[in-house]
Order: sequence, then structure tokens, then C-alpha cells
Amino acid sequence: MEANGLGPQGFPELKNDTFLRAAWGEETDYTPVWCMRQAGRYLPEFRETRAAQDFFSTCRSPEACCELTLQWTLMTYMVEGGGSSTMAQAKRWLYQRPQASHQLLRILTDALVPYLVGQVVAGAQALQLFESHAGHLGPQLFNKFALPYIRDVAKQVKARLREAGLAPVPMIIFAKDGHFALEELAQAGYEVVGLDWTVAPKKARECVGKTVTLQGNLDPCALYASEEEIGQLVKQMLDDFGPHRYIANLGHGLYPDMDPEHVGAFVDAVHKHSRLLRQN
Repeated sequence: MEANGLGPQGFPELKNDTFLRAAWGEETDYTPVWCMRQAGRYLPEFRETRAAQDFFSTCRSPEACCELTLQWTLMTYMVEGGGSSTMAQAKRWLYQRPQASHQLLRILTDALVPYLVGQVVAGAQALQLFESHAGHLGPQLFNKFALPYIRDVAKQVKARLREAGLAPVPMIIFAKDGHFALEELAQAGYEVVGLDWTVAPKKARECVGKTVTLQGNLDPCALYASEEEIGQLVKQMLDDFGPHRYIANLGHGLYPDMDPEHVGAFVDAVHKHSRLLRQN
């Protein structure tokens, strides 16, 4: 993939495009599956490497950043200053300083778009945008302060890829606890809408129709169950989502104490049951 001198040099050829074809809405022989935050959340070797230096030293080291892919929540923690069960300070800004909030969100959007385009130039073949605190916003604040920028990111990224002569990549939007905005998200310009585990798959499919691919949404804590029960839960999930326009995923990221063997059981169950589902 090269145009106008852009594009990765010597990037290895993709050997398995099942995920990408499902994201574009094409039929596949089985359901693709992946897990969010798998390295930083639970792989011992990742955590050992990460613990070897502090956060800012890691940020200043291209080698460390290459080995440890870092992932940032933007406005929420810039205003809140840390984690919170209510995000009250960030929401206070939205109510008391709406103009400043929009200015900050515009700055972040303008910084995020070239970053995402740069990811594609460097070889990324799909992009996922997180709205990690959609549930704290509710419908009114979400529609006013989140949705316009979510739409704009997709629109600008696609336009800039075209301008650069680069092939389009599927884009995924994941708005945690944003069940109230599924229809709007399905029309926001993304090929895939990710779902957390609080959303019923059948209702989500009824809401968005067949316009986008759905991704999700097994409860991450289900991986604490036995491997046999994981298989049963996966089978039910696949039955509910259906065999097409679907990517299997957890409803959020993995936790640090999860057994890698159970993650493997989850992946194996998706492949096994999705193939059986297609035979029926």
C-alpha cells in the first residue's frame, strides 16, 4: 500500500483477512474473534516489560512504545484528573462550560484525525475509536458533545485517506454503555459498531438492521467460568448475533487475573460453533 511516497515499507502481506471481510460486511467461513487490551491487561510478559520503567520514560522511548502499544482516554481524564465513578468534574464542564468543552473536543478531534491516518500509513488495516464513558453522558449529553465528534472523526479520516490515495480501512466505534445510541452510532459513518455486555444481541440487531457489522459482546467475567461453560455462553452469543455481519469480542477488555487458557477456550469456541452455525 503506497501512494505519493506514503505507506509502510516491507510490511508483511496479510495472511488471514477474515476479520476485515467481516468488518466490510462480507460473508466468511467462520466468525472472526479478537480481544481488547489483551496484552496490557493480562499477559505476564507484557506487564513485566511495562513495569521496568515509569510511564513518562516509556512515552519518551520509541523502542518501548513500539513494544508496548499505549492507549489514552482524552477529555475525561484531562478534566477529571483521574478515575471516577461519576465523572462529575468532566460533566460539570459540559454543563457549566459548554463552549470551552466544544473547543477542547474540537482540538482533540483535530489531533486525533491525523494520528489515525498516520496509523493507516504505518500499516494499520482497521481502526477502532473508543467512547469509554458514553454511559456517564446519557442521551442528551452524548448527542450534544460526543456524537458530532464521533461522526467527524470518521468523515475526516475517510476523506484524508482518499486525498492521500490510500485504500480505505474499516472503522469501528465502541461506545461503552451507549445502548441508547445504537441507531445513531450505526449511522455515524463506521463499518462496525461494538457492543458492551449489557446490550442484548437480538435487540441490537433489530435496532441497527443489516447496515453495519456488530462486534461483541460476551461479559469479560464469563472467562472466569469453566471452559465448558464458556463454550455454552459463546454458542448462545453466536446464535443471537447470527452468522453474518458479526465479529466476536468481549463486551470490554480482559482483566489482569484472567487465565490465558480460558481466553484460548473463548477463541476456540467461537471458531468451532460459528462453523457449525454456518452448516445449519
